[in-house]
Amino acid sequence: MTMKHKIQQVMGSAREKAGAVTGNRRLQASGRVQRRSAQFGSAAHDVRRRATGVVREAQVRWRNGRAAHPS
Repeated sequence: MTMKHKIQQVMGSAREKAGAVTGNRRLQASGRVQRRSAQFGSAAHDVRRRATGVVREAQVRWRNGRAAHPS
């Protein structure tokens, strides 16, 4: 999770709670959207990072003359 996503999640959560306290449904909904968007971005970042690691590992195995087999 990047700091950007964490900040967006905190801001979205705060907006959502502020909307709930004040009864402002639009603010509450926009906070929920912001928070979930940040969660999705964070998950996508994690998947991208893991996929890069898998590709690099396969490249190293290939260069060393060993076929990469799934484990």
